[in-house]
Amino acid sequence: MDFTLIKKGFFEKDVVQDGNTFLLGNGHIGYRGTLEEFAYDKLTGLNLVGVYDKCQDKWRESVNTPNPFYVQIFDSGGKIDPFCKAILDHEARLHYREGYYERKTEYPNLIVSSTRFVSVIDRDCLYDRMVFKAKEDMDLTLEFGIEKEIYEINGPHFKTSESISKDGCSLFFGTTNEGKTLGLYAQYPLSKGEAEADSNGRHRVGISLKKGETLTLTMQAKVYEGSISEEELVPFDRAFDLHKEAFRKQFDVSNIIIDADDPSLQETLSYSIYHLLILGDPDHARSIPARGLSGQTYKGAVFWDTEIFLLPFFTLTDPKVARRLIEYRIKTLEGAKAKANEYGYEGAFYAWESQDDGKEACSKYNVIDVLTHQPVRTYFNEKQIHISADIPYAMDRYIAYTHDETILAEGGYDILIETSKFFMSYASLGGDGLYHFKDVIGPDEYHERVNDNAFTNYMIEHSLRIASKHLGMDICDKEHQKYAQMFAEFADKIYLPKPNAQGVIESFDGYFQLEDLTVPEVRSRLRDPQDYWGGPNGAATKTQVIKQADVIALLALLPNRFSNDVKKANYDYYFPRTEHGSSLSASMHALLGLEIGEEKQALSFFKDSASIDLKGATKLFAGGLYIGGTHPASSGGAYLDAIYGFMGLTVKEDGELEFHPSFPEGIFSIQATFTQGNKKTTYTIRKTNHQYQQEANEYHD
Repeated sequence: MDFTLIKKGFFEKDVVQDGNTFLLGNGHIGYRGTLEEFAYDKLTGLNLVGVYDKCQDKWRESVNTPNPFYVQIFDSGGKIDPFCKAILDHEARLHYREGYYERKTEYPNLIVSSTRFVSVIDRDCLYDRMVFKAKEDMDLTLEFGIEKEIYEINGPHFKTSESISKDGCSLFFGTTNEGKTLGLYAQYPLSKGEAEADSNGRHRVGISLKKGETLTLTMQAKVYEGSISEEELVPFDRAFDLHKEAFRKQFDVSNIIIDADDPSLQETLSYSIYHLLILGDPDHARSIPARGLSGQTYKGAVFWDTEIFLLPFFTLTDPKVARRLIEYRIKTLEGAKAKANEYGYEGAFYAWESQDDGKEACSKYNVIDVLTHQPVRTYFNEKQIHISADIPYAMDRYIAYTHDETILAEGGYDILIETSKFFMSYASLGGDGLYHFKDVIGPDEYHERVNDNAFTNYMIEHSLRIASKHLGMDICDKEHQKYAQMFAEFADKIYLPKPNAQGVIESFDGYFQLEDLTVPEVRSRLRDPQDYWGGPNGAATKTQVIKQADVIALLALLPNRFSNDVKKANYDYYFPRTEHGSSLSASMHALLGLEIGEEKQALSFFKDSASIDLKGATKLFAGGLYIGGTHPASSGGAYLDAIYGFMGLTVKEDGELEFHPSFPEGIFSIQATFTQGNKKTTYTIRKTNHQYQQEANEYHD
């Protein structure tokens, strides 16, 4: 398989989705898969991870820089682009094994092609090469350079800016509203002709081409955080070769090979792994926004998605990146402590939407009423306390696999202590002598301010057990040992909802008393197709229909805590009551489905999770608010399904790996490579006559 996504034809309705589908990135910068001829209003975007700004009283969000690859094409009849001229043929390709994009567009008199990549060698650099081939004698004019107008959701973010063009180069200097200095330096060598520079960061060249002649425009740019310098960038060909080699090596180590009747399983999973690879930054203690590198949706903020759905991929394939993700939570601990203090609690209450400083970016009004266009009060920022349990859960799994206990002494212990303190201060002692967690929101965001959400209570109890385990090790000092005992004793008294007579765990206190409707019945009550299902007056609020995997996610993440009978009972109960209004939902249902023998349904959920950014069949609006972009957590969930579901991976206490495979019908073998230290081991599991065979081949870097 050559691992190339090909799309033929140009369709105006797909412009925004294509920007997501053909996205390029390197963990530091992301460049949307738009055409060079597109202006900012087509959602072109060069998005910076970890750089945020606030404009006036709008939401603070990640910053898009100007576009250094803006090209306008003219012939004697005027402008040439897909909106102005008839297209004879168009094809876009994403080579996701080597991390680069190509397009070819044929007009009656001209063929335009380009090759683009975002370097994984120098993570501040990106490159684009365009070739213009005349189909007849013609006069061709190009205007190119830095487009100063920027697509922004809550901008403008540059309070001051300046663009300069000279000697085939363009420079942009900008200062954000928060005083950050950002810059772009771009070079534009031409294969023939000489461009004239204007005063706005642009260049113009006019040239006569004979039939069959070509003109090549190479664009190479570097992003600066801080002072900018004019330097000679690595030439396109050399940078391209180095990038492809490095990306291919990463991909081959991370990819999963599936032998199956359905070839789309390989295509969608490998495409998902591509979208995970472009998120990894081994150089900075930054995390991964919920919409990845695709833009400013959700303010470019980091959610629980990273710890639950993304960190396992990097833990198994690139532990250095995984450690950086945990270091981000260490770095932002002070922000979490400040949030806890703001609400009157002790310890650390991590931001539901976290940015560079760890302060809460989630507003009180996250949804727009689709009819009145008025903001709707939500409580995501105040009540989704499980985030402070998800982080210890993820860190513990990282340590179990890598044996990197140094992360504890370098801030991990502080996370365990402060999150445990927070939960102890949040809890209330009930008449039953147990600690309850009231007024919370679980993963099911359609039901706000509920009591004793099962997912939340169990994850809190589990995180306190994790804290007690690590703080109680022999190497820990007396103060840590004291905390270990205190947290263990508190965990013993946490109320944990038990299965009822039918084996079903109530999602939260009073859930079973809500109106019991099907998902289609609730959908029929929507006032508008874009109406928000939750909130104070949502169609699902007073019903048992939930947004996404909640109890199901609990059973999938803590599989050893529950019997198969309980898992089956809850799967059967919540399956028809889950709307899957979140891209995080399908993979959790697939994981649990594989455990209980619902392999056909599990395979369907896996396909949904792996193909989400190929199909683009997701919600673009929540109550009138745009929420489009890529879905990294869904890609990560597909990886979890393959590794923990199909292959049945478990990590023993000594770090050794065990496999308890469960292949749906039509899957014959799966091969995956895992990294531990400088050792990489490729495991192959085959199924023959209902029997599984396992092979392991070890090698070192």
